[in-house]
Amino acid sequence: MINAIITRLEAVDGFDVREGFYTQSSASKSKFIFVQPHQDSAEIPSGNNPYKDDLRLQLVVGVKLTSTAKPTAELINAVRQIREAFFKGERNPAKPSWLASVISFTEVEPCKYIMPEVHEKHGLAVITLSITQTVKFGDLL
Repeated sequence: MINAIITRLEAVDGFDVREGFYTQSSASKSKFIFVQPHQDSAEIPSGNNPYKDDLRLQLVVGVKLTSTAKPTAELINAVRQIREAFFKGERNPAKPSWLASVISFTEVEPCKYIMPEVHEKHGLAVITLSITQTVKFGDLL
C-alpha cells in the first residue's frame, strides 16, 4: 500500500519522494515529498478474524525558498498535482482503483501550509490522509 502511494507521488514532476519522517536536516533536495505515519488505530472485535485498521499518513511537501521565485505557487501546485495523481479519473475517490485492498482513502484535514522558521530553508505543505483497510494478523506492509 505504501509503495502504491509512493508510486503515485512520483508522478509529481521535480519532487524527490521519500518514505520516512521529515526533518529539516534530511531535506537536502530543493523539492521533496516525505510520506510519514501520523496516527494508527484499530478495531479488533476478536483475535481470530481480520480486523479494521485506520492508518493516517502525512505527506510533507517542501519547496526550497531560495531556489524558486514563486514558492507559494510551487507549493499550491504540488498539492494540486498530488490530488490529481491520487484521484483523477476515479469513479469513487474514497476507494481508488489503484488501492484494491483499501476500504476508504480520504484526505481528512485541510491542507496546512507552514511558514518556515528563520533557520529553515523550505516552505512546507502537509496533507493528512486516512486509509482504512482490513488486516489479518501477521500481515505486514
